Amino acid sequence: MSVATHAGFKYTLVVAARLLAYGMACCIVASQANAFTIERAEARYVDQQYQFELVAMIDAPVERVEAVLRDYPHYSALDQRILDSKVLERPEHGVAILATTVRACFGPFCRNVKRVERVAEEPLALTATTDASRSDVKHGETRTELSVTDTGTRVTYRTTIVPDFWIPAFVGRRLMLRTLEEATINMFTNVEKLAIESPPPAEAAPPTAAVVSEIPQSAR
Repeated sequence: MSVATHAGFKYTLVVAARLLAYGMACCIVASQANAFTIERAEARYVDQQYQFELVAMIDAPVERVEAVLRDYPHYSALDQRILDSKVLERPEHGVAILATTVRACFGPFCRNVKRVERVAEEPLALTATTDASRSDVKHGETRTELSVTDTGTRVTYRTTIVPDFWIPAFVGRRLMLRTLEEATINMFTNVEKLAIESPPPAEAAPPTAAVVSEIPQSAR
């Protein structure tokens, strides 16, 4: 191979590598542009209640997002902190009594938190109300609404929690709010992932339950 031919070959390889890198970069940018996007996220402590509101875009069809949110027996796939989830009963059409056990940690201190909720299922909406007599919270209510957009699904999520145990007034409250925000965002990020990977609802198994809220809790 002549020097000129060798140089031309090397130049061709360099150009090809640059084009490949450019193509991969474009694919990555396009993927990120359509990924889970937070429009609003606010955690606050008001009147002894821990509140969190999330408005976000999910890059998946609304029917698949709804199917994932109602696939309650597989909720551990949404967050590793969910140790157990099951439907205790369905007392009437569109209503599920749900029980969850969540492993919650603040630093080195951890505890298992149990909650039983009555979940009212509506088209593109779920409302979960805690049964305080069977839960580790005095009060809890979560509303999840889905809407169709040109680019996917918008989720509006609002939750209010009053724990039935002591939380330190300063550091504990701040950690509680931070964990509530991080856990909820992580949960809906995984909702998007599963909704993209899942088959259309007509091909999937029928949903058996409804969405419940992420409940970070303090140490004993």
